[in-house]
Amino acid sequence: MRRLIVFFFLATLTAASALGEQPDLKGPKLEIESYRLPNGLKVALHRDASVPRVVVCVAYHVGSKNERAGRTGFAHFFEHMMFRGTKNVANYDIPLQETGAQSNAFTTEDMTVYFETVSSEYLERALYLEAERLAFLPSALDQAKFDTEREVVKNERRQDVDNVPYGLVEETLLARVFPKGHPYSWPVIGSMKDLSAASLDDLRSFFAEFYHPANATLCLVGDFDPARAKDLIARYFGPLSAGPRPSSVHAQPVAARSTHAELADEVKLPRIHWSWPTVADDHPDSPALDMLATVLAGGETSRLYKTLVRDLRLAKDVSADNDTKEVAGLFKLQATAAEGKTTADIESEFQKEIARLRSEPPSPAELARVLARLETGLYARLTRAIGRAIAISTGFAQKDDPEYYRKEFARYFKVTPADIQRVASRYLTDDKVTLLARPVKPGEAKTELAPVGPDPDTARKATVSTRPPAGGPDWSKLPGPTMPQGFQPPRYVRRSLSNGIDLWISTWKMLPLVQVSLTVPIGTGDDPQGKAGLAHLTARLLDQGTASRTATELAEAFEQLGTAVRVGAGRDDTAVGLRVLARNLEPTLTLLAEMLASPRFDPKDFDRERTQQLASLLQGPEDVGWLARRALPIVMYNPDHPYGKPAEGYLETVKRLTLNEVRAFYARGFGPKGATLIVTGDVDPDAVTRTLEQTLGRWRGGSSGPSPRPVAEVKPEPGVIYLVDKPGAVQSVISVGRHWVDRRDPRYMATLVGNYLLGEDFLSRLNKNLREDHGYTYGVRSAFDFRRSKSVWSVSTAVRADATAPALQEILKELDALAKARPITADEVDKARSAEARSYPEGFESPSGIASALSEIAEFGLPADYLETFLPNLERVSLTETQKSMTEVVAPADRFILVVGDRKTVEPELTKAGFKAIKVITYDGKPAGK
Repeated sequence: MRRLIVFFFLATLTAASALGEQPDLKGPKLEIESYRLPNGLKVALHRDASVPRVVVCVAYHVGSKNERAGRTGFAHFFEHMMFRGTKNVANYDIPLQETGAQSNAFTTEDMTVYFETVSSEYLERALYLEAERLAFLPSALDQAKFDTEREVVKNERRQDVDNVPYGLVEETLLARVFPKGHPYSWPVIGSMKDLSAASLDDLRSFFAEFYHPANATLCLVGDFDPARAKDLIARYFGPLSAGPRPSSVHAQPVAARSTHAELADEVKLPRIHWSWPTVADDHPDSPALDMLATVLAGGETSRLYKTLVRDLRLAKDVSADNDTKEVAGLFKLQATAAEGKTTADIESEFQKEIARLRSEPPSPAELARVLARLETGLYARLTRAIGRAIAISTGFAQKDDPEYYRKEFARYFKVTPADIQRVASRYLTDDKVTLLARPVKPGEAKTELAPVGPDPDTARKATVSTRPPAGGPDWSKLPGPTMPQGFQPPRYVRRSLSNGIDLWISTWKMLPLVQVSLTVPIGTGDDPQGKAGLAHLTARLLDQGTASRTATELAEAFEQLGTAVRVGAGRDDTAVGLRVLARNLEPTLTLLAEMLASPRFDPKDFDRERTQQLASLLQGPEDVGWLARRALPIVMYNPDHPYGKPAEGYLETVKRLTLNEVRAFYARGFGPKGATLIVTGDVDPDAVTRTLEQTLGRWRGGSSGPSPRPVAEVKPEPGVIYLVDKPGAVQSVISVGRHWVDRRDPRYMATLVGNYLLGEDFLSRLNKNLREDHGYTYGVRSAFDFRRSKSVWSVSTAVRADATAPALQEILKELDALAKARPITADEVDKARSAEARSYPEGFESPSGIASALSEIAEFGLPADYLETFLPNLERVSLTETQKSMTEVVAPADRFILVVGDRKTVEPELTKAGFKAIKVITYDGKPAGK
């Protein structure tokens, strides 16, 4: 992605209900109309009128496997360049901004997919923009745009690969599993060397070969008139010339080979990887391999999790994945050693479990749990329009079938336990790639990799040229909107269960899925003095068994129903979230009630989860982002304030925590008093209320209710920059934060608009400056974080290390200019209001989105008609209000500034740039020595 690379993997799998009820063996049926234009463009239309928004998705059948020698990363780099404008549209994002668009793209080994979600009245504009850049992009490419965007992509690589723990593992594995020159032997992001060598001529050639209607698929999902949509598609895409279909990429079957490699990295815990080549995604063995991965190490009920993490406690984590693509696949098994444990012991258990699977198949119960879990995952991915658009367009592009996701779904019902045993024997052989990612030794440098890529001897050369459109519309005229459609936010009912739980219900009928969210008003801010990390540990233990079920038995019971469970402690509350198919809601709620009323709190589970929490604290300092997230609250509050204490605690406090303290914390804060329960999805309010009364309504327990939060006492020191040292970091994280007001403050709407134009939108002042103009960063964002007591506003970005000082200067310059030299304009306010208003309905397209909106109302005590009055209140926000409120937000005297990076590089540059008052601290806020 230009904002984030996503290797989009649609888990198109299904399941049989544990209750004996059979689902549709072909998967959820979506009403799809598909056809082709004479120039080869594939078109798929799926109408959903639930909200007045429409997704326009264009999938090009080209990915990193189509790259040539010396040009790895080019497919992804070109994805970025598609947003840089043409002769008719100087900047692709500007005409989308007022539409309330959510616009992005992603690149995989096989595909490049672009999408934007716009307000329905702007459908024509979105179609025009996609067709126009397909027609005219090459003519507008220039060296300045090329150079700036290349720096953005390099920052993306630094952020996602070079500056993260274990970041080089993927490309190390690819280069060893696949032979030199294989189309999957290099990573999608490519190498710094190849990015530096890329030229404008390469870009134009790549466009000519792959970006044309005969290699593209257009999909619309949302609220649109099909007849009008077809006319618009014909008008804008019909005149575009068809290009030659790119030649197919083939690869010889890859034989497993026995190789061992080590990767020295700035990590605390070693991680072992086993990998084997497998098959393409349409091979008959592909679904069995997917299910084998889940049986081995897919979640808490998997074999290796139970052995390595629960029982022997050799590993902090373990996972398996069968990553199948168009021409080959890769099976990966990995585990991170627990502190003091060896990867040799982990490998021994790997071998034992694989040998067991070779000799005997998994049980029917294991298979049922895998299928149930994967079925729920499929439905969840299809709840949002963008998920449906990507599933439809990629299936049509790659397999010539817009309903391919249903065929994938049906394939998994045919897998038997014997099939899983067979593929384990066939593919998970003793010949494998073994990679050990280990901590660097004293005085040792991190491993550096030699770039790999296509074989020059087999490189193809493009012989096509760009093709201007043959007539068509007046491309110089940007289409305007049609008449806007009305929007009514979803209705909800509010009730109380007999035990006092505050119940909120909203019905959503698109798919048979239900989202359940329960919050109790006790969180990490309620940790007693000297007990930091207690709330986090209590949340970790809450789903680890009940009085009558062990942790494994409870996990198996939930997975038998396909229920995904999440428990997490926030600053002010602890949340339990469930996602389940509607047919399995009642037994899921029964399990939830049992879990809440009688958590097991077993000493063995306590010891294991505390050890896991300590391991996370040990690993955290490896990540520059973790350091910044931990240090900023301590700087802005103090270590004893509820909002200053680190959520995971300190090594010394977590080591001292006891099981009795967990039990006491649970007894103090976990009960129906003050609890909020939100249910959204395929439910009938009356029926689900009765079910809840018979399950959660019987829950009893003490709760002291919400605890007050003291006012933050820490005040910023003028001109001070706090610096946390991360030796060797190739990027620095810059954070600028300040205390702000309560969520119900009357300035909320004005600051919503003002923050959008300052740092929330892709075209915001901050992002345009640091990313688009200077190429310092992959992205920068400002945001409000509201709490029970007031809130925090902050700016955050990761920049290349040598740009730390100038990037910080530019951030502060933008904040100061907003208040004085470059105040907010009426045009900016109009655009921000329009964008916020037109994107507002999108938040209600899925059960999770509706639940999030209701949760905000419940948490902050907003008016009952908040959803209905949001848009009228937004429309009333004035330029004067916005300017006044944002001037207060960015006031220099209230800023805290934190930089996390390589002190040797960063501190001299900051001093040279005029930042004299630098306080070097540890990530726990204590003064650091030289």
